[in-house]
Amino acid sequence: MIIARFLPEIDAITAMLEGKSIGYSLITGAAKDRDEQVRRFQDDPDVEVFVGQIATAGLGITLTSADKMVFYSLDYSMSNFEQTKARIHRVGQHNPCTYIYLVAENTVDAKVLKALRDKADLAKTLIDDCRAGHNPFNTP
Repeated sequence: MIIARFLPEIDAITAMLEGKSIGYSLITGAAKDRDEQVRRFQDDPDVEVFVGQIATAGLGITLTSADKMVFYSLDYSMSNFEQTKARIHRVGQHNPCTYIYLVAENTVDAKVLKALRDKADLAKTLIDDCRAGHNPFNTP
């Protein structure tokens, strides 16, 4: 799976796949045939890659025929990020899942990845505090 945020990135990815004659399924915000694209990726041996836009490919689909996900670019939304990762890591997945982030130093995506990790750390701390009986918000 290759996930990207912006349509021009997705266009470049699909052009590269077509240039190499690699079969792919595609879901973006404009996709009208989501179910068919998912079915092709899950069942058609000629479809080797799933390409999706993070905001639309992260919801309501199961892609357990994949166990590797490449984030070509990232979204600031923790919900989109976690939902997208969950497309391959779910019931029916029998392999360990690998997530690859194409992030260079000193770029916007490096800052986005740090922000996402900080959000995940904060959420974990809040949950741990609540489970321990502490009120993390210091309210009565």
